[in-house]
Amino acid sequence: MRYLTKDEVAGLLRVSVRTITTYMSQGLLPPPLQLGRKLLWDESAVIQHLQPKPKPIVANKTAGPARPGRPRKVVLI
Repeated sequence: MRYLTKDEVAGLLRVSVRTITTYMSQGLLPPPLQLGRKLLWDESAVIQHLQPKPKPIVANKTAGPARPGRPRKVVLI
């Protein structure tokens, strides 16, 4: 088990250290282990957390595709 500092996580993800702080506040990273003033992440947990999640399969979709834009006015004569 290897622990990564904030700088190492930023290097792994190829983003800035400030972006890691933003990701933490948005919940995009697993919670770190705090030792004094130092934050440490388990490397395998970070990699696993960032893997794409499978989308659920929706069966029997009854409505057709939605058309973009505003609905048209209907003029009654």
